[in-house]
Amino acid sequence: MAIAGTTPSSPFLGHVPFHIGKSSFAQFTHHSLFRGSKTTVKVLLPLGKFTSIWFPQSQRFRQRSRIHATGNPSMRSAGGAIRTLLITGVSRGLGKALALELAKRGHYIIGCARSQDKLNAFQTELASSTNPPSENKHLLMSVDVSLNSSVEEFARAVMEKKGVPDIIVNCAGTINRNNKLWEVPAEEFDSVIDTNLKGTANVLRYFIPLMLEKKQGVIVNMSSGWGRSGAAQVAPYCASKWAIEGLTASVAKELPPGMAAVALNPGVIYTDMLQSCFGNSASLYQTPESWAPKAANMILNLTMADNGASLSV
Repeated sequence: MAIAGTTPSSPFLGHVPFHIGKSSFAQFTHHSLFRGSKTTVKVLLPLGKFTSIWFPQSQRFRQRSRIHATGNPSMRSAGGAIRTLLITGVSRGLGKALALELAKRGHYIIGCARSQDKLNAFQTELASSTNPPSENKHLLMSVDVSLNSSVEEFARAVMEKKGVPDIIVNCAGTINRNNKLWEVPAEEFDSVIDTNLKGTANVLRYFIPLMLEKKQGVIVNMSSGWGRSGAAQVAPYCASKWAIEGLTASVAKELPPGMAAVALNPGVIYTDMLQSCFGNSASLYQTPESWAPKAANMILNLTMADNGASLSV
C-alpha cells in the first residue's frame, strides 16, 4: 500500500507511513482527520487501484485498516470538552486501563464490574489517576451486566447521581476455556453469551433511551478479531463477538442523527483472557496500558459520521 498523493492543503505534521500486510494500517500524525477534516489522500490498494478516501467517513477503508491518531495525548476531545464515559468491565483488563487513561485526561468515569472487592481497590487507583486528584468525581458500582434487573438498577442510580453519559463503552467480557465446541459445557457456553452479548444488549436497553432524550451520544461495543474471523477452541467467544458486530450494525440503523454506534476490535492485547488462550506467549503482545492511549484518542473523537462502522485500534 502506498501514498499516491495528497491535496495541497494537507496539514500533516510528519510522514504518513502505509504498511502492507494482512493487518495493514496507516498512521497519521494529524488528529484533524478524526474530526471531519476534508483532507483527501489517494491510496494505492494491493490490487493496484487508486482510491480517493475522505476521512473519517470512509467505512470501507477503516474496516480494512487500523488508523492511529497520534499527537498531543492530553487532548481531551474535539473542542476540548470534558466527557462522561460509562465503561463496563472496569475493574480489570481493557476497561480498567481505558478508565485510568481517560481519568488522567480529566474525563468523568461511570464504571461497573461484578466484584465489589476489585472495585474498592480500583476506586483508590482511579482517584489518584484523576486530573486533578478526586475521590468523588467518578461513580463505580457492582453490577452484573448479564442480569437485566441489575442493569436496570444501575441505570436508575446513574441518572440520579451523574446524569446521562456522553459515551458508553461496553467492555465487560469473558471467554470459554480452550475446547472444541462439543466439549464446552452448556453452562460455560451460556456464561459467555450472557456476558458478552446479553450484557451489551442489557446496557443498551436502558441507556439508549436516556441518550435519545439528549439527541446525542456515542456507543462503543467491544468486538474482537474473532468477531470477524473464526478460531478453533473458542467457538462460544467467536459466536458472541460476531453477534456484537451484527447487533451494532442493526442498532446503528435505529439511531437518530446525532448519535453513533460502532463495533471496536481492540487488537491482540495481553489480558487474562488472552493468557487463557495463548498461555505464556500472551505476554509477547502489547499491554492494556500501552493500548489505552490509542483507544482513548479514537473513542473521544468518534462522531455521527462513524455510525455503523466496524473499527480497529
